[in-house]
Amino acid sequence: MDRTTSLKQRILVIGPSNIGDAILAADVFSLLHRCFPKAYLAVVIGSRAKTLFEEDPRIHSIVDAGLFDSFVGKLKLALSLWRYQPHLIVDLRHTLYPFLLKPQRAWRYLIQPPKRIEHMRERHCWKLMHQVPQVARIVKSAEAPSVPQGALQAGERGGLWWSSRDLAQAQTLCKRWQLREDRPLVVICPGARSHIKRWLAEGFASVADRLIQECACEILFSGEPTEKNHVEEIIGTMTQPAHSAVGVTTIRQLGALMARAKVVITNDSASLHLASALGVPTVALFGPTDERKYGPTAARSITVRRRLFCAPCERSLCRYNHECMRFIHADEVFRIAQTFLVNPSFGTHHA
Repeated sequence: MDRTTSLKQRILVIGPSNIGDAILAADVFSLLHRCFPKAYLAVVIGSRAKTLFEEDPRIHSIVDAGLFDSFVGKLKLALSLWRYQPHLIVDLRHTLYPFLLKPQRAWRYLIQPPKRIEHMRERHCWKLMHQVPQVARIVKSAEAPSVPQGALQAGERGGLWWSSRDLAQAQTLCKRWQLREDRPLVVICPGARSHIKRWLAEGFASVADRLIQECACEILFSGEPTEKNHVEEIIGTMTQPAHSAVGVTTIRQLGALMARAKVVITNDSASLHLASALGVPTVALFGPTDERKYGPTAARSITVRRRLFCAPCERSLCRYNHECMRFIHADEVFRIAQTFLVNPSFGTHHA
């Protein structure tokens, strides 16, 4: 640690391990930067979520928690954090590190958000306010910042940071795919880390075909590299041409593409939370997970789900035959997406 760092106020954030949760925690980083703009901010975060904050000028040091998974590794990480001697700690994962680093304040990290606060985005912010009371006082006394509208620009939006390089890469990809600006862009995200959260491939294919044929849309599929076969299967069953961004973008570059979209159609995944952070109109398809905890937060969004006796079960394996996702009809998803395209005032609704 150099002398400049030692003179600054040091803040440590122990953040989520996966990308979706990290996006939901983005407001925490935004609030900390607003309240302590000159502080040195260090973040311990999972390997998958690390790419979300690389090159973010608000964050000065990123520690990949995935490199310290072993027992010995955790001890080494604890020693490193102790040497860092942070002035403030925000622990979003309820680890033991605050008890080692700030034992006199450990009681703050034992308190859980009340049950009435259900959504993870709000729960992360609640933890910040209670673990660092200074933030609550500053936020309470300050005016709420205006939410930027229009095209995505370099800088902060939705709590996340976009660089000019992210935007340039998105523009390059649009030119490569020859996306027509006079046609509405719809981004479809058919994947999810858990297969049980995925809607049917034929459902996505049917909706995409109809959006092209009946609404003259450009369709862009996105996903992680491991979802390439799944996306290729969907495109292969379509009768109309579509584009795939699988494996060619970072998560932030995907966000830069999403910001151009008129609608995003997605399962419960990191893509859903990214679309919400950008405020893009979103059709969110839910089955085994609870939309009250993980649903879209964009002002213009619709959650589509079947109210079955077993859903949401929040299990990793289905006890039945995946009816909660299979019973979602392509006609319904298409009609909702179509309404977003033609009705700018179409707002929040849960189907």
